[in-house]
Amino acid sequence: MVLKRGDNNDIVKKIQVVLGVDPVGNFGPKTEEAVKAWQTKNGLTPDGVVGPATLAKMGITVDSKPAASKPAAVAKYTATQIKTAVISKGYKWFEGKDYLLNIVGARNSDTGQKVTNLFDDHITLTYTVNGEEKFHCWPATTDPGTKGVMKFGNKAGVARLVEGQYIDSHGIRLHGGKYEALGQNKPVKVYRDADRNMVYAEDRTQEGLFGINIHKAGADSTFVENWSEGCQVFKKAKDFEEFMAICRIARTANGNKFTYTLIESADIV
Repeated sequence: MVLKRGDNNDIVKKIQVVLGVDPVGNFGPKTEEAVKAWQTKNGLTPDGVVGPATLAKMGITVDSKPAASKPAAVAKYTATQIKTAVISKGYKWFEGKDYLLNIVGARNSDTGQKVTNLFDDHITLTYTVNGEEKFHCWPATTDPGTKGVMKFGNKAGVARLVEGQYIDSHGIRLHGGKYEALGQNKPVKVYRDADRNMVYAEDRTQEGLFGINIHKAGADSTFVENWSEGCQVFKKAKDFEEFMAICRIARTANGNKFTYTLIESADIV
């Protein structure tokens, strides 16, 4: 096995532990420089590439098969489960007309307040077309990733969306000036966490316009990193494009206002 800049998997994490850098699993420029320094110190060619010789010197063994990406936690929800959970919380459920979208994030309660850096949550979508119910459930994150927690841009700390329903909170517009996504248009409530201890704090909240958008990560991202500093982010680009195609139809049918609801998986039975 040969690992180099741009790789992202659990073997990279093991390498980073040996190097003494943050074990985030992403082989970036800092890891590459650390590898070169380590190779020089240990009498190896300092090329910044971790091949068999460097792995052996590090004491890292790998299977002959490529390391598989760590899967997100599996949760199979139904439209009925989501609807029941939303209504039980006292939130509004949209129905009675086609393309009234119920966009519901389901945060993985099993992980508690631990920063997992994984796409182990879900974004669901329920609506009707010609009176027939449609339902989607996509892997996503509702939480900021490791880089977001450690290197937040807001001096108050990284944002983490508070569970709740945010009526007409989003509309279709460009995310970062690059591509269409659901951008925050109305105030939402977030927790603020500035201590970088890899545990989400819930003792301080702010309400306002913070750019808590609903957008995509990469083609099929393994780790959240700074794809989210509070945004609700799809793991797979193709899932996000499917979601946005539906949102565009809904915009034409019902206007450019979308409600986002965030619940805990523990609320889903």
